[in-house]
Amino acid sequence: MNLGNNVKHLVIVIPNEGQHGSGEEDEARFIAQPFIPQNATVGSGTQVVWFNGDVGHEHIIVVRDSNGAQLFETGEFTEFQASKPIAFNNTGEFAYADTVEYEGGFVMTGTIRVVDDQGATTTPAAAFDTVGALMVPSMDVQSIATSIKNAGFGIDSMHNFKDLRGGQSDTGDEQTLVIWTANGMDIERVESALKSISEDLPYE
Repeated sequence: MNLGNNVKHLVIVIPNEGQHGSGEEDEARFIAQPFIPQNATVGSGTQVVWFNGDVGHEHIIVVRDSNGAQLFETGEFTEFQASKPIAFNNTGEFAYADTVEYEGGFVMTGTIRVVDDQGATTTPAAAFDTVGALMVPSMDVQSIATSIKNAGFGIDSMHNFKDLRGGQSDTGDEQTLVIWTANGMDIERVESALKSISEDLPYE
Protein backbone atom coordinates (compact mmCIF):
# COMPACT_ATOMS: atom_id res chain seq x y z
CA MET A 1 0.00 0.00 0.00
CA ASN A 2 1.40 3.39 -1.03
CA LEU A 3 -0.06 6.34 0.84
CA GLY A 4 0.18 10.04 0.03
CA ASN A 5 1.20 12.85 2.35
CA ASN A 6 -2.43 13.66 3.11
CA VAL A 7 -2.64 10.37 5.04
CA LYS A 8 -1.45 10.92 8.60
CA HIS A 9 -2.83 7.74 10.17
CA LEU A 10 -2.51 4.16 8.91
CA VAL A 11 -4.40 1.33 10.60
CA ILE A 12 -2.82 -2.06 9.83
CA VAL A 13 -5.21 -4.93 10.50
CA ILE A 14 -4.21 -8.39 11.68
CA PRO A 15 -6.74 -10.58 9.84
CA ASN A 16 -8.42 -13.51 11.51
CA GLU A 17 -6.05 -16.50 11.64
CA GLY A 18 -3.20 -14.22 10.60
CA GLN A 19 -0.89 -16.06 12.99
CA HIS A 20 -0.84 -19.15 10.76
CA GLY A 21 1.86 -19.77 8.17
CA SER A 22 1.95 -21.68 4.90
CA GLY A 23 3.78 -24.73 6.23
CA GLU A 24 1.01 -26.19 8.37
CA GLU A 25 -0.57 -29.53 7.48
CA ASP A 26 -4.10 -28.11 7.42
CA GLU A 27 -4.61 -24.68 5.87
CA ALA A 28 -5.92 -22.34 8.56
CA ARG A 29 -5.43 -18.98 6.83
CA PHE A 30 -8.01 -16.97 4.99
CA ILE A 31 -5.38 -14.82 3.28
CA ALA A 32 -1.66 -15.36 2.65
CA GLN A 33 -0.47 -12.36 4.65
CA PRO A 34 -0.41 -11.79 8.40
CA PHE A 35 -1.00 -8.03 8.14
CA ILE A 36 -3.09 -5.89 5.79
CA PRO A 37 -1.20 -4.07 4.42
CA GLN A 38 1.86 -6.19 5.13
CA ASN A 39 4.11 -3.67 3.38
CA ALA A 40 3.40 0.04 3.23
CA THR A 41 5.07 3.21 1.98
CA VAL A 42 4.05 6.32 3.92
CA GLY A 43 5.07 9.95 4.23
CA SER A 44 7.16 11.11 7.15
CA GLY A 45 5.11 11.94 10.23
CA THR A 46 2.55 9.19 9.60
CA GLN A 47 1.17 7.56 12.74
CA VAL A 48 0.62 3.79 12.58
CA VAL A 49 -1.47 1.51 14.77
CA TRP A 50 -2.23 -2.19 14.46
CA PHE A 51 -5.82 -3.38 14.89
CA ASN A 52 -6.29 -6.96 16.06
CA GLY A 53 -8.95 -8.73 14.00
CA ASP A 54 -7.49 -12.14 14.92
CA VAL A 55 -10.27 -13.61 17.05
CA GLY A 56 -9.14 -15.20 20.30
CA HIS A 57 -5.48 -14.17 20.02
CA GLU A 58 -3.33 -11.49 21.58
CA HIS A 59 -0.45 -9.86 19.78
CA ILE A 60 2.62 -7.77 20.55
CA ILE A 61 4.34 -5.95 17.69
CA VAL A 62 7.96 -4.79 17.72
CA VAL A 63 9.35 -2.23 15.25
CA ARG A 64 13.04 -2.20 14.31
CA ASP A 65 15.17 0.11 12.18
CA SER A 66 17.34 -0.97 9.24
CA ASN A 67 20.15 -1.89 11.65
CA GLY A 68 17.90 -4.20 13.66
CA ALA A 69 17.69 -1.89 16.67
CA GLN A 70 14.32 -1.98 18.44
CA LEU A 71 12.50 1.34 18.24
CA PHE A 72 9.06 0.50 19.59
CA GLU A 73 6.94 -2.20 21.21
CA THR A 74 3.15 -2.05 21.27
CA GLY A 75 2.59 -4.07 24.40
CA GLU A 76 -0.10 -6.75 24.31
CA PHE A 77 -3.40 -5.94 22.63
CA THR A 78 -6.29 -8.38 22.41
CA GLU A 79 -8.94 -9.08 19.79
CA PHE A 80 -10.79 -6.01 18.47
CA GLN A 81 -8.32 -3.64 20.08
CA ALA A 82 -5.83 -1.25 18.54
CA SER A 83 -2.23 -1.07 19.63
CA LYS A 84 -0.45 1.94 20.99
CA PRO A 85 0.50 4.24 18.09
CA ILE A 86 3.94 4.93 16.68
CA ALA A 87 4.76 8.02 14.61
CA PHE A 88 7.31 7.46 11.86
CA ASN A 89 9.04 10.85 11.76
CA ASN A 90 12.30 9.69 10.18
CA THR A 91 12.67 8.40 6.65
CA GLY A 92 14.00 4.91 5.99
CA GLU A 93 13.05 1.24 6.01
CA PHE A 94 11.49 -0.22 9.15
CA ALA A 95 10.62 -3.84 9.88
CA TYR A 96 7.88 -4.92 12.26
CA ALA A 97 7.06 -8.35 13.61
CA ASP A 98 4.99 -10.20 16.16
CA THR A 99 7.05 -11.33 19.13
CA VAL A 100 5.77 -14.94 19.03
CA GLU A 101 7.12 -17.76 16.89
CA TYR A 102 4.10 -19.76 15.80
CA GLU A 103 3.65 -23.30 14.48
CA GLY A 104 6.44 -24.42 12.18
CA GLY A 105 8.58 -21.44 13.15
CA PHE A 106 6.26 -18.94 11.44
CA VAL A 107 6.80 -15.31 12.44
CA MET A 108 4.39 -12.56 11.40
CA THR A 109 6.41 -9.82 9.70
CA GLY A 110 5.92 -6.66 7.65
CA THR A 111 7.70 -3.51 6.53
CA ILE A 112 7.08 0.22 6.54
CA ARG A 113 9.03 2.50 4.20
CA VAL A 114 8.98 6.17 5.16
CA VAL A 115 9.72 8.79 2.50
CA ASP A 116 9.78 12.60 2.42
CA ASP A 117 7.31 13.22 -0.39
CA GLN A 118 4.66 10.79 -1.54
CA GLY A 119 2.37 13.30 -3.20
CA ALA A 120 -1.39 13.07 -2.75
CA THR A 121 -3.30 9.81 -2.51
CA THR A 122 -6.43 11.26 -4.04
CA THR A 123 -7.94 14.47 -5.38
CA PRO A 124 -8.67 16.58 -3.46
CA ALA A 125 -5.75 15.71 -1.20
CA ALA A 126 -7.65 16.62 1.96
CA ALA A 127 -10.49 14.15 1.31
CA PHE A 128 -9.26 11.87 4.12
CA ASP A 129 -6.40 11.58 6.59
CA THR A 130 -6.80 8.00 7.86
CA VAL A 131 -6.70 4.73 5.91
CA GLY A 132 -7.13 1.10 6.90
CA ALA A 133 -8.49 -2.25 5.78
CA LEU A 134 -10.94 -4.86 6.99
CA MET A 135 -11.35 -8.45 5.84
CA VAL A 136 -15.03 -9.41 5.68
CA PRO A 137 -17.03 -12.30 4.18
CA SER A 138 -18.09 -11.41 0.63
CA MET A 139 -21.51 -12.91 1.29
CA ASP A 140 -22.15 -10.19 3.87
CA VAL A 141 -20.23 -7.33 2.28
CA GLN A 142 -23.19 -5.12 1.44
CA SER A 143 -24.56 -5.03 4.99
CA ILE A 144 -21.07 -4.61 6.41
CA ALA A 145 -20.34 -1.79 3.97
CA THR A 146 -23.45 -0.05 5.27
CA SER A 147 -22.18 -0.44 8.84
CA ILE A 148 -18.80 0.96 7.81
CA LYS A 149 -20.42 4.01 6.22
CA ASN A 150 -22.77 4.47 9.19
CA ALA A 151 -19.68 4.59 11.42
CA GLY A 152 -18.50 7.66 9.51
CA PHE A 153 -15.98 5.94 7.23
CA GLY A 154 -15.71 6.18 3.48
CA ILE A 155 -14.98 3.17 1.29
CA ASP A 156 -12.11 3.63 -1.15
CA SER A 157 -12.25 0.20 -2.77
CA MET A 158 -13.21 -3.44 -2.26
CA HIS A 159 -11.24 -6.47 -3.44
CA ASN A 160 -12.69 -10.00 -3.49
CA PHE A 161 -10.56 -13.14 -3.21
CA LYS A 162 -11.07 -16.88 -2.78
CA ASP A 163 -10.00 -17.73 0.73
CA LEU A 164 -7.27 -20.30 1.29
CA ARG A 165 -9.42 -22.43 3.61
CA GLY A 166 -11.76 -23.36 0.79
CA GLY A 167 -14.96 -22.11 2.38
CA GLN A 168 -17.11 -22.58 5.45
CA SER A 169 -20.83 -22.17 5.97
CA ASP A 170 -20.65 -19.05 8.13
CA THR A 171 -18.05 -17.12 6.13
CA GLY A 172 -18.38 -18.59 2.64
CA ASP A 173 -15.47 -19.36 0.34
CA GLU A 174 -14.81 -15.77 -0.75
CA GLN A 175 -13.64 -12.87 1.38
CA THR A 176 -13.46 -9.14 0.63
CA LEU A 177 -10.82 -6.62 1.59
CA VAL A 178 -12.54 -3.32 2.27
CA ILE A 179 -10.17 -0.35 2.09
CA TRP A 180 -11.78 2.33 4.24
CA THR A 181 -10.97 5.99 4.84
CA ALA A 182 -11.79 8.56 7.49
CA ASN A 183 -11.24 12.25 8.01
CA GLY A 184 -10.94 14.18 11.26
CA MET A 185 -11.44 11.13 13.52
CA ASP A 186 -9.13 10.57 16.46
CA ILE A 187 -7.74 7.06 16.81
CA GLU A 188 -9.95 6.25 19.81
CA ARG A 189 -13.08 6.88 17.72
CA VAL A 190 -11.64 4.84 14.84
CA GLU A 191 -10.81 1.96 17.20
CA SER A 192 -14.30 2.04 18.74
CA ALA A 193 -15.95 1.89 15.32
CA LEU A 194 -13.72 -0.93 14.09
CA LYS A 195 -14.38 -2.88 17.30
CA SER A 196 -18.14 -2.54 16.87
CA ILE A 197 -18.01 -3.64 13.22
CA SER A 198 -15.57 -6.51 13.85
CA GLU A 199 -17.52 -7.97 16.76
CA ASP A 200 -20.41 -8.67 14.35
CA LEU A 201 -18.25 -10.53 11.82
CA PRO A 202 -18.75 -14.34 11.76
CA TYR A 203 -15.05 -15.19 12.24
CA GLU A 204 -14.19 -17.46 15.18
